[in-house]
Amino acid sequence: MITTYKASERDRDKDTQPSNKLKVVRTVPLFSALPERDWATVADLVGERWFEKDEYIFFEGDPPEALYIVKAGRVKLLRHSLEGRDVVLDVIGPNRMLGEMAVFEGAPYDFTAQAMEPTVLISIARQDFLALLRRFPPLSLAVIAELGRRLRAASDLVHSLAVERVERRIARVLLKMADAAGRPAEGQGTLIDVTLTRQDVADMAGTTVETAIRTMSRLRQQGIIATKRGRVIILDRDRLLAVAEDRADEEPGG
Repeated sequence: MITTYKASERDRDKDTQPSNKLKVVRTVPLFSALPERDWATVADLVGERWFEKDEYIFFEGDPPEALYIVKAGRVKLLRHSLEGRDVVLDVIGPNRMLGEMAVFEGAPYDFTAQAMEPTVLISIARQDFLALLRRFPPLSLAVIAELGRRLRAASDLVHSLAVERVERRIARVLLKMADAAGRPAEGQGTLIDVTLTRQDVADMAGTTVETAIRTMSRLRQQGIIATKRGRVIILDRDRLLAVAEDRADEEPGG
């Protein structure tokens, strides 16, 4: 049974010594924009939180209590559909920020975050993080740069939905998920170690579930992917990459 409590419902912070907190700050790329003399100030404000596999970090609609940065492990981002389904939005790993838009806006988190495996997060209370941004302009610039990368990714996605063939979009979704949540499969290939329904793939690729089913069926028949107990195995990454890059002469059946 999946655990459904959140970090805020019990003390998940380790009593981290100041010297260990400095080590934590040094490991987070976001803080590399600061000179070393300022690390102690940041270290006073950060904590570490541990989450078990399947434990929820926060739920969609919760108030933005803190900004999180993944130190170790993987986190699945979900959105709840009107039909009661959990739609997978993304899987993020080490050094990725979590919940920053809600923290900036003061608006509720717009997705649910769930640990996919034992996970360690760096946490900074919302007001402390906003105070750091006001105090340290280099940190603000680093955050702006990260948000710029995400905006560019969102722009690329809009372009993809407008002009790219659905086969290419689905191939890119599978490759992205393999990079975020892949591990060697038994026998051969890469197992995407998160349950991905055809509806999930359709939602992430911006298409209908019927089209996702047909496309993934073709990829399976051509030996590029396989499915096992709700998980996708990429058997031939090179051929899937050819589909994603629209290299027609290398695509299956092309």
